[in-house]
Amino acid sequence: MIPVTFDNIIFSLQRYGGISVVWTELLNRARADKDLTITELDFRQIPPRFMERYRIPAYKAETPSVFHSSYFRVLPQKGVHNVTTVHDLTYHFYRHGLAKAVHLWEEERALRHSEAVICISENTKRDVMRFYPWLKEEQLHVVYNGVSDAFHPLCTTAKDSKHSISSVKKKGYLLFIGNSQVAYKRFDVAKEVAVMTGLELVVANQSSQAELNKMYNEALCLLYPSDYEGFGLPILEAQAAGCPVIAQNTSSIPEVIGENGLLIEHDTPKRMAEEATAIVKQLLSRPTQEIIEAGFENVKRFSWDKTYQQTKEVYSLLMQ
Repeated sequence: MIPVTFDNIIFSLQRYGGISVVWTELLNRARADKDLTITELDFRQIPPRFMERYRIPAYKAETPSVFHSSYFRVLPQKGVHNVTTVHDLTYHFYRHGLAKAVHLWEEERALRHSEAVICISENTKRDVMRFYPWLKEEQLHVVYNGVSDAFHPLCTTAKDSKHSISSVKKKGYLLFIGNSQVAYKRFDVAKEVAVMTGLELVVANQSSQAELNKMYNEALCLLYPSDYEGFGLPILEAQAAGCPVIAQNTSSIPEVIGENGLLIEHDTPKRMAEEATAIVKQLLSRPTQEIIEAGFENVKRFSWDKTYQQTKEVYSLLMQ
């Protein structure tokens, strides 16, 4: 049996978001795994202390175990093997001032006390090695995220909807996923594409999985012009639902979108919008079944079961 403690602090920091999705998928599988004995420090039920997210958990491990924090915390106790997951390094590139300084202090403290560091893409691993060159490469483990079965074509007649073209009538809008107020997400580019094509732009941020899946099914395509992503979950969600994805060829996106992805090569807003507009017009003028089928094939590389098994292997390695 592998004893593992999960701190679950992420649920007190965000109700929605990629990290919460990852952590929920991990927890669901760990709870059902008879090879693990797990302890959960659930701060949704226990009143947190002042500045709890930055403090060492008020918990004493009784036996040698693994401690895996959902957001840059460690348990510096004898016999405890700390694991940190790095989802991205956006604070290094896009934040400034006190918020950046505090986050980087928290991040570095976690990495210095961790025996194993899980990176959610090869690009994230490269970024970690760039900013923390004192880490040993053997400490770093690339474990890709998965994609939920909640994302699939909405077929009314096909028996196997996961491998069929959606029978839901396309409404032909452009879909944007993410915080439109965050500059590096490039909402400005998405808006310009909508203007240049004359198509409606729908923005989704905090929708349920069922609502989001319906949007993917109805959209002409997902516009994902982000400058930087640690992984890019919406890419896989859209592909799994049969929705073509137009994304920028940068950071982790080429790893995730697959060899046949519709990638924007330019990095200035005007040229990005022009290039994306040209791709949208191609989608409007010719059948997209080949692109959709390529997306279905690509998502086969990713699953939450695989994510969990590879994470579990990290735990086992530390407890040997």
